[in-house]
Amino acid sequence: MPTTILSLHRKHGPLVRTGPSELSVADLSAIKKIYGPGYQVPQDRLHSVWQGHRKFNLFAERDEGVHASQRRLVSRAYAMESLRDLEAYVEESAKVFLGKMGEGVDGGMVVDLGNRVHLFAFDVIGEVTFSLRFGFMMLVPTMARSSKPKLYWAHDFLMPYIGNWLGITARHGSLRSFAMREVEARKDRGTDRKGILSKLFDVQKEKPSEFNNNAVVSMATSNIFAGSDTTAISTRAIIYYLLKKPQYKQRLVDEIDYLRRQGKLSDPVKLEEADNMPYLQAVMYEALRLHPAVAGTVVGVNPWVVDRNTEIFGEEVESFRPDRWLKNEAGDMKRFFFASGSGARMCLGRSISWMEMSKLIPTLFMHYELELAEPEKEWTMKC
Repeated sequence: MPTTILSLHRKHGPLVRTGPSELSVADLSAIKKIYGPGYQVPQDRLHSVWQGHRKFNLFAERDEGVHASQRRLVSRAYAMESLRDLEAYVEESAKVFLGKMGEGVDGGMVVDLGNRVHLFAFDVIGEVTFSLRFGFMMLVPTMARSSKPKLYWAHDFLMPYIGNWLGITARHGSLRSFAMREVEARKDRGTDRKGILSKLFDVQKEKPSEFNNNAVVSMATSNIFAGSDTTAISTRAIIYYLLKKPQYKQRLVDEIDYLRRQGKLSDPVKLEEADNMPYLQAVMYEALRLHPAVAGTVVGVNPWVVDRNTEIFGEEVESFRPDRWLKNEAGDMKRFFFASGSGARMCLGRSISWMEMSKLIPTLFMHYELELAEPEKEWTMKC
């Protein structure tokens, strides 16, 4: 789907109608208006499937006013200052990841690093949300089911008469039930950790009428669903492009080695240290520019399109060239960088995801010499 939208824009220009009431926008002046304050366009009705009859669902809420109110309630738990509380938990998972990488890995051994990264992302979500690592780095996760809006709502209307025989109203499959159990387990065991649930429980105590237990479970479910997949996709993209273009991988390794010799790099790498690694940051921005993990809305911007705009990102927008982010005009590129969305719908967990990648990527390349098992092959996407 992303590449289809991209090809349509190349053929028809900055405005493409993708459905009777859907418009994909790549015009830079329109982007500022769409994602600026006061402009309210509801999300695609596909999101209604995820919300159902629940009043609180930040991911699926289509009404912009309601969404803004809900976001204000929980934003502090995901703010930059919260990263100080969460970094230690990410670090613990990174150590487990490296430990599993070292088990039985001989020189030249082929491993499914993409799968390992996905399991790492799941475990980090367990650590930062529930203060308990899931243990997915040693297991295969169960994927959630999904369904179509018309089928969902037709079944919802008939369910009092026919029952839930199709099971399609289980919007997150077993995921929400899993989150609900983990929320209750977290309450029972208690902890001194200042994870996301601790902060959400504080909001619930302060404003129980606005943020009840169902709201807590909805946020926990969204963390698992959105936080793990998007981070895994982005981390895979970074690793893939570095291995596909060894000259850029070597420049990152050189940066890592130089800082280690200077005594300026910990193991695992600290977030503050990663933030001061210009080439690492350039690599991350460039990989996510080429392979963003989010899509657009009813009237909105597809990051696959805008992040390939030659007015902003220069020539050779299809090429992986981290150096473009080291130039003085990188400010404009960051302003129109849509890999995490923009405006009121910007990914709430962006900072957490960025921290995970900032710590794992340099630590991984610090310890291992990595290369593609089949370098001549191009990767494929399944959407």
